[in-house]
Amino acid sequence: MIQQRIIDIAKSFIGMQEIQGNMGFKNTYFEYLMEETGWQKNQAWCAYFCELVWKITYQEISPDTISILDKLFAAGAVKTFNNFKESELFMVDKHPEPGAIVIWQNWKNNLPNWTGHAGIVTSIINDNQFDTIEGNTNSKGGQEGIEVTKKVRRLNFDARNGLVLKGFIHAK
Repeated sequence: MIQQRIIDIAKSFIGMQEIQGNMGFKNTYFEYLMEETGWQKNQAWCAYFCELVWKITYQEISPDTISILDKLFAAGAVKTFNNFKESELFMVDKHPEPGAIVIWQNWKNNLPNWTGHAGIVTSIINDNQFDTIEGNTNSKGGQEGIEVTKKVRRLNFDARNGLVLKGFIHAK
């Protein structure tokens, strides 16, 4: 099942760490994979991490889908969400599901901006919480993203400052 394979691949990268300031990665093979996905030094890499996981999965299961993914994924989480939503090839909604990509958008003073964050949903805890694996984050919940790690997130679309849940992109 594709969703479980996405989760397994995401788990295989837990613990990968960046060189501070988005200057590269401590694991040279992980850096190579991220560069192959399109990541460049100084770029945030949460969306690139999700792209890497999905591309590895689809290369195994449906290689013809890679060219479509190349067009839909972007360097930024919000742009990636909008691309998938406009494509109608993948389902985009507000319901978490294991294997889906979760997207948040940054809001400041009750206004959305173009930046955000992305991760891979690994399980649903209850009606209000879900587990993720995310790149460019940290296990302590701080602002400095340094690694791939597991997180517990709230299902809340109502906040209007900070990272606000935007939706989920589902694998097909």
